Amino acid sequence: MIVSTVPFERRLCAIVVTYGDRYALLERVVQRLVDMRVSHTVVVFNGNHNPERVTMPSSIISIMLPANLGSSGGFRAGIDAALHVDADYFLLLDDDNLPALDCIDRLFTTHERLGGSELLTLQAFRPAQPWQRITARDGVVTIGRPNTYGYFNLFNERHLLRRQLAAAKPSQDLPASPKNTVTRINVAAYGGLFLHRRALLLGELPDPRYFCYYDDLDFTDRLTRHGVCIYLSADAIIDDLDTSWHAREERAHPVFSANTPDMRVYLDLRNAFIFYRSRMTNRFLYLLNGVGFWLGIAYLALFRSTNLRTTLRRLRLIRHAVRHGTRGEFAPCPP
Repeated sequence: MIVSTVPFERRLCAIVVTYGDRYALLERVVQRLVDMRVSHTVVVFNGNHNPERVTMPSSIISIMLPANLGSSGGFRAGIDAALHVDADYFLLLDDDNLPALDCIDRLFTTHERLGGSELLTLQAFRPAQPWQRITARDGVVTIGRPNTYGYFNLFNERHLLRRQLAAAKPSQDLPASPKNTVTRINVAAYGGLFLHRRALLLGELPDPRYFCYYDDLDFTDRLTRHGVCIYLSADAIIDDLDTSWHAREERAHPVFSANTPDMRVYLDLRNAFIFYRSRMTNRFLYLLNGVGFWLGIAYLALFRSTNLRTTLRRLRLIRHAVRHGTRGEFAPCPP
């Protein structure tokens, strides 16, 4: 068995959130953490605890939520439990985030090289995430950019346009090989977030109103407002074992695909508008990006949709999501 060389004095607690029938993925991730001699591991079962389907090692701290509270509720519960264990550092993971065997070593090494501040936070590199590949390749951060309208920001399009409009395979989207080992970013995802206890004691927790999507960006954005600095550490690699619904290899765009549940489309877009509404600094640029957004939606409805019925339903759903999101309303998905 190959194990990590991380010394025990660097006490790390991993927080893993799982949901649904993803037990095989969870067991692979937990076993990797055991192999790497992580000091503590907290696993949050988001309404899916089933002892007959999954067996956790006795050293694992299991948190059983009565229902699926989304990523925001899951990580909120996981952070609350993890703060009670004897650890100074924490690594947040989804149930399909498999760290490379040297990932934790590299995170600690980069953290120390950047000064080792208790308010210094790192995002491990997930090559399956396009925005992280763009950041590692070009040093350009496409998420969290001010004046973004929904998904669209004109300054991002030279990096994202081909992927947004064409049915290209995600693997052909951008090269995964990083050139920028460390890049400052303003927001980060839960999966691969490495931070010190002090950052988690600043009084900020994931907002349960988001349920899922953009709750991680909102959470890390609030941390940065308290002085936390976040860097993408491109040599600390985490593999995504499952393919995101955003990255299916099909002709139809995920927003107009019959294979995508309406709830995913609605929450993703509603939460995008709620998150970005507080980042508007120039109304003209915001409205200009709005023109680009609706032109893009029209193109996808015409050329990247499956059938007329799905397209009309999704257009109505998009209208509801934009209206609620721009007003900052955490309204439920319309029937």
